Amino acid sequence: MKIQPLAAAQIPRDLLLLADPSWAQVTAYLSTGQCYGYQQNGQVVGVVVLTTFKTGVWEVKNIAVAPAYQHRGIAKALLATAIAVCQAAPTCDELQIGTGNSSLRQLAIYQHAGFEMIAVWVNFFVDNYPDPIYEAGLQCKSMVRLSMSTTGEVAQRVENESFTN
Repeated sequence: MKIQPLAAAQIPRDLLLLADPSWAQVTAYLSTGQCYGYQQNGQVVGVVVLTTFKTGVWEVKNIAVAPAYQHRGIAKALLATAIAVCQAAPTCDELQIGTGNSSLRQLAIYQHAGFEMIAVWVNFFVDNYPDPIYEAGLQCKSMVRLSMSTTGEVAQRVENESFTN
């Protein structure tokens, strides 16, 4: 296992589209984001993209793992990397992440890692994506926003938590 920064040209497009089906949205945040890749056997099988949301607040814009490598702790490792990068940056006091109302597994992972729900952007996906998105038979309509402080001990939870979902 190796997680390292990736240049935009190294990022597998298909991975990014697993977490965000709009290539227009992805390219918009890739231009200002930092991307880290999880490599196994020389292949990038997972990615996480960090951007600046506003002064002092960074955001995980995309976190995705290739289907053949899911349920192996790769997303957890990528999330831990994002938290560590943010903790080490003097300009980051808070890390946020947004996910769909239908992303039940992801909501559990983020909360186990220490993120707390702070808002729901009602109809975000309906208003900003051309085609409906479905997960596990549920339409993804609204974005659930979660946040964590990166200046305290709460960020250590992701390192120590075991996810069973």
